[in-house]
Amino acid sequence: MSAVVAQCHYSFGLRTGVANNLCYFDEQTVIFPSGNNCVRYNIDRKWQRFIPGICHAHFSGLQPYG
Repeated sequence: MSAVVAQCHYSFGLRTGVANNLCYFDEQTVIFPSGNNCVRYNIDRKWQRFIPGICHAHFSGLQPYG
């Protein structure tokens, strides 16, 4: 018997209790918390990638990353 694995394909929620909860990763991609995940959303191509199990994140606009 094979095990069943659930995967998240889309997330439509936004964690509203987090201040400054939207971060621009680059000119086409934003990162935001949703539930217990961080979501990378590409605005142009309309795809989402998930970073699961995030409890705490800090984004700084002072240092360029990537």
